[in-house]
Amino acid sequence: MMLKKLLIVAGCISMGALSATTHAASEYPNKSIHLTVPFAAGGVTDLTARTFAKQLSGSLKQPVIVENRPGAGATIGANHVAKSSPDGYTLLLGTNVTHAITPQMMEKSPYNPLEDFQPIAMFGLNGNVLLVKQDFPANTFEEFLDYIRNSKNELNYASGSIGSSAHLAAELLKIEVKDIQYTHIPFGGPSEAMSALIGGHVDFMFTNIGAAVSQTKSGKVKALAVTTAKRNTELPNVPTIAESGVPGFEVVGWLAAFAPKNTPPATTQKLNALINASQENTDLRKTLDTASVIPVIYTPEETATFVKNEYEKWGNVIRAAKIPKM
Repeated sequence: MMLKKLLIVAGCISMGALSATTHAASEYPNKSIHLTVPFAAGGVTDLTARTFAKQLSGSLKQPVIVENRPGAGATIGANHVAKSSPDGYTLLLGTNVTHAITPQMMEKSPYNPLEDFQPIAMFGLNGNVLLVKQDFPANTFEEFLDYIRNSKNELNYASGSIGSSAHLAAELLKIEVKDIQYTHIPFGGPSEAMSALIGGHVDFMFTNIGAAVSQTKSGKVKALAVTTAKRNTELPNVPTIAESGVPGFEVVGWLAAFAPKNTPPATTQKLNALINASQENTDLRKTLDTASVIPVIYTPEETATFVKNEYEKWGNVIRAAKIPKM
């Protein structure tokens, strides 16, 4: 009899806790939400965060405040969110850097990108473009590969930093094509790398499409191919690497929303629905299309699968390229 009473009491407590959780989720949000960007202000990540924050603030009837927390290869901001309360009020704009690259290049990452977060939705994809200096003796991707194969002097390429998407794109190409070689020269950021290319101090580089359009159209550099699966609307005459002799080649920077693990599913689903709906907003698309951010509509589960696949893909490249740990 006593055991029966205890079971009844325990059941009531469990139902009460479930009811409280459901009630809290249904009232979400009742205060401002902080969206952490683990990079400095400016650039595609910051623009994407602020553009979506504006739309979500209107939909949620609460302020969505963007906070820039750069540093340590974007791990400071990411770790801040990973260690925050799982209540849906502290979110992360995560990228391939925070969740697929940097943690695998560190001797010890302060967070586990696959276990310490709840993926919510994709903000979008952002491809790279292969640029060569203005007087480079190749005008197509095929000519570019032939020149590298036949060159007596080893070529060099620039990137904004070791472990950046631009760095790993070049290393992936080396793995896929196999019979080409070149040397990596990292700079103190994408703008410095671009300046080196324009000045003719390096032979080529991969960089964000949105950041390269003006330099390409002005003739300061030549665009030979994009790394996305489809051609980019801002550079419609520039083919993809996949269609230029390396089938299946694809490198995308990506931006996604994450919450700390154990965030209530109802909260995650609500945010997912609103982020996906925002993709259709005319003003949002006008801003992000200009920055070459490609819209993606995924469920939380699809976002998690995408992140896991990216983690495995870039882990393989990092190991194959023998990039030293930081």
